[in-house]
Amino acid sequence: MFQKIDLEALANFVEVTLDCHPDYGDDAFAFDFMGQRIYCERKSSSFDLYVGQQCYQLPRC
Repeated sequence: MFQKIDLEALANFVEVTLDCHPDYGDDAFAFDFMGQRIYCERKSSSFDLYVGQQCYQLPRC
């Protein structure tokens, strides 16, 4: 069972980390956040974040 994720905290993490940190340089990768495994696909204008069966799309700055 997936726990609820703080979407505001996830958005802040994505904005500050995913385009700046060398561990997240690929176009598709997974990372752990708040005890959840999140799969990310980097698009030209957004990040598609998959948490279980749910997909969240966050714009890239």
